[in-house]
Amino acid sequence: MKIKRALIVTVGTGTRPGVHIVKPLVKTIRDSRPDFIVLVVTEKSLLFGEDIVKELGLDKSSYVYEPLKDFDDFQSVFRRINHAFHKLHDMGFSHEEIQIDFTSGTKAMSSGAVLSAIYNQCASIKYITGQRKNGVVLDGTEKFLTVCPSAVFALHDIQLSQELILGLRFDTANEILGKIQIDLLSEEEKRWVRNLRLISQAYSAWDKFDHKSANKKMSKITWEPSFLQPFKPSRSAESLLSNLAGDKKNSELLLLDLSNNAIRRGKEGKYDDAVARFYRITELFAQQLLERSPYHINTSDVDLSKIPELRDLLGKFKNEVDGKIRIGLEMDYNVLNELGHPLGEKFLADKQLRGRLSERNESILAHGLKPISNSLYRKLYQSLLILFESEYPDFTVKAQRVQFPWVKNKV
Repeated sequence: MKIKRALIVTVGTGTRPGVHIVKPLVKTIRDSRPDFIVLVVTEKSLLFGEDIVKELGLDKSSYVYEPLKDFDDFQSVFRRINHAFHKLHDMGFSHEEIQIDFTSGTKAMSSGAVLSAIYNQCASIKYITGQRKNGVVLDGTEKFLTVCPSAVFALHDIQLSQELILGLRFDTANEILGKIQIDLLSEEEKRWVRNLRLISQAYSAWDKFDHKSANKKMSKITWEPSFLQPFKPSRSAESLLSNLAGDKKNSELLLLDLSNNAIRRGKEGKYDDAVARFYRITELFAQQLLERSPYHINTSDVDLSKIPELRDLLGKFKNEVDGKIRIGLEMDYNVLNELGHPLGEKFLADKQLRGRLSERNESILAHGLKPISNSLYRKLYQSLLILFESEYPDFTVKAQRVQFPWVKNKV
């Protein structure tokens, strides 16, 4: 016969002399119909445990005693009942197949049992109630109340998801939130979960440069309850996201977003990813300057008729297959310099910046095998800020305004 249900029962000695605890415990065990029973007993209550076994006519293979030495020590009780859970797991019971009854026993036994039940995520927690006389439930009036601790687990998972979002682990948070049994929650808690899922999905999309999807998700969020406020983007960030969702060619906004994305990778300790983004920002910055008036140069398909004076310099980059002239980061700035743009000269004269970009070329995500250090990441960021602020003097301030609200750009 396949084992389906296990029951852990705390066995006390009764609340006062003359109170026989065996009868109600036998009733609650019969109500649960377990395939296997763990009787948590003290030295004094072992006799009651033995009476329960006799009353139920239990076979030796269908029960076990879990002895408690320190029945008034909450932590000791908690550990022993955890041990009972481990035994049941070893026997093949999953946590969904285990129930615990804490009707009988000291306060430490009851509280330790409940905490262990929640910690081990058992199926349900059970106790006996009914009409009382002198604090004792009258025979024949017993009611078996069962509480599913899943709601407690759900609240824990919601809080965990919030921490994961703060740690930039958006997809993991969304996965956890998607598995929560939402029907166990209050209406306020349901709104909490729904909005938190939208938050995790919106920031996940934003972090992957899917601005349209991020903007759509963000627009559906109701920023209640109040503890969702730390995730609410600033008005500047909302405006940036909305603009990028419609037009990714907005030069400064795209640089700000890409720079902030690099910072977030650095916060995660992913320095190779961060520096790869810094390299792309440096290249994109030059490309944007060349695309503007008066140059209108597309670095992926350079039209030499617009700059005939650079024909000798750029002609050698012509692709033999499609005939297009494509130039990269270094040549972008060389062209700017030849055209008299101050940023071209500034870049070419900055040996530190160029040296740090060359170090990036030795990384495993570029052309080498070396990992990127925290030091290179920080130094390259500072060098790039100097370059960008030559064109956008308030770049650093703007970047922080449009960063994810809980992330600080200090590196």
